[in-house]
Amino acid sequence: MENELKIEGKNSVSEAIKSGVKIQKILIQKRLAPRYGDIISSAKRTGIPLQEIPSLDAKQGILAYIFPVQPRDIEDFLDKEFVLLADGIEDPHNLGAIIRTAECAGVDGIVIPKHRSALISQGLINSSAGAIFHLPFAVVNNTAQAVDKFLNAGFSVLGADPEGETIFEVDFKFPVLLIIGGEDTGLRPIMKKRCDRLIGIPMRGKITSLNTSVSAGIIIYEIVRRLWR
Repeated sequence: MENELKIEGKNSVSEAIKSGVKIQKILIQKRLAPRYGDIISSAKRTGIPLQEIPSLDAKQGILAYIFPVQPRDIEDFLDKEFVLLADGIEDPHNLGAIIRTAECAGVDGIVIPKHRSALISQGLINSSAGAIFHLPFAVVNNTAQAVDKFLNAGFSVLGADPEGETIFEVDFKFPVLLIIGGEDTGLRPIMKKRCDRLIGIPMRGKITSLNTSVSAGIIIYEIVRRLWR
């Protein structure tokens, strides 16, 4: 059907079912069906069409066709404690990994730009292991204006930057908006100007940089650790 998305793998399909996202159908390679008893039972219980077919070119022999996940309004996030803004992350695997970490850590939501960003696609969904079905997200035309809304709502705005203060020592207050910049460009100047603090990760080895999703994960969990105290 028009605008449907194909997702593959046990985790992605299982999380889609749990989240209640609208699923058109599930396909399973017949000889692998015994592995997916829980998914088959859930599909039957919820009325999701499911077929077992002899041959299927899909990760782990299972896939589903789903209808697009609907974004939230950014106003839905303005009363939350910890929100992430991914500004210009173009690799769907990086953005998917960040979404997976954010959902696991209990982040309240993520904001992504309509342009200069990976889209909510099959690759991103699979990279997030289905976490995008549970983490509320908003899509905005202008990220700078979005940050202004959080500032006006009383958020501390933190920007991830290699030259920033070490995340393990800097003080900040909740609620928090954390901005992660693009893989190659980092934070844009227009975003840096809006940050209350720039924060980074101390490096002690000979390699002085981390993958974007790894850096985001470290910072996310340090912020969540403070929130849990």
